[in-house]
Amino acid sequence: MINRLFRHIKEGITSILRHSAMSVASASAVTITLLLVSLFLVVMINVSQLATSVERQLEIHVLVDEKVVSSIVMNELKEKIESIDGVVDVLYSSKEQELDRLINSYPDLAIFYETYRDRNPLSDAFYVEVSNGELLQVVADQILAFEDISSIDYGGEGVLKLVGLLNNIRFGALVLAIALTVLAIFLIANTIKITILARIDEITIMRTVGATNGFIRAPFLVEGCLIGLLGAMIPIIVAVGGYYYIAESSGGFLLSEMFQLVPFMPFALYLAISLGIFGMSVGLLGSFISVTRYLRWKR
Repeated sequence: MINRLFRHIKEGITSILRHSAMSVASASAVTITLLLVSLFLVVMINVSQLATSVERQLEIHVLVDEKVVSSIVMNELKEKIESIDGVVDVLYSSKEQELDRLINSYPDLAIFYETYRDRNPLSDAFYVEVSNGELLQVVADQILAFEDISSIDYGGEGVLKLVGLLNNIRFGALVLAIALTVLAIFLIANTIKITILARIDEITIMRTVGATNGFIRAPFLVEGCLIGLLGAMIPIIVAVGGYYYIAESSGGFLLSEMFQLVPFMPFALYLAISLGIFGMSVGLLGSFISVTRYLRWKR
């Protein structure tokens, strides 16, 4: 069994060297496609990171009615908000803390705001974090229905549109990556098909002497797998090197410190392994489709 496996691997390598022009064409098809796949993969993962980062910063600011002064009522209100599906965390902020937040947000007006320290007009508040940005409005509507809530703020339609845009970009990148995968399989299948047609006599002789379909198919599968791996080498180098350059030159941030890129390590390692496995899988599948189709026609 092991000897047969090594025989198939040897035949696959020999076939690549013997039909070097076809092998280069197949590997080039994988290379071009995987360069695009790696680009969209990097974009998709970082957009997903960006979307998650934005969603984590989105909070529902809940203002409590000023007539509520009892800590018992405040705790009950907090528990009711925490019980809503999709709520991750609820942070209580007294009106004194709200004034401190206001002063920290506008330090140039700190002296002016400090004059209100003894007659603070602000209300106690809750800061509500949700698990998904799409739940902002749903959770906000449920909180607003509670008694002792004077108003809420989560950014309105603008925030919801931003969350929707990020999700659409994430979904679009995924669809493009899948489309490029199908394209890679199609290109490999057709280039392997040409290789098979160039070796009809060899395959015919093997079938004449009693070789099974599995025995004939195996070297082609090894060949496709190796071509896929060879085709993935350049995309791995370009993707990892390019991402390292971008991460280093930007300081690990996208546009501003608010949006952090996925850390280079271990992301680069996972990316390299994924592209290698992806290339081998595409080559293997493309070869399997072509060889199986040919053997079925020639029964």
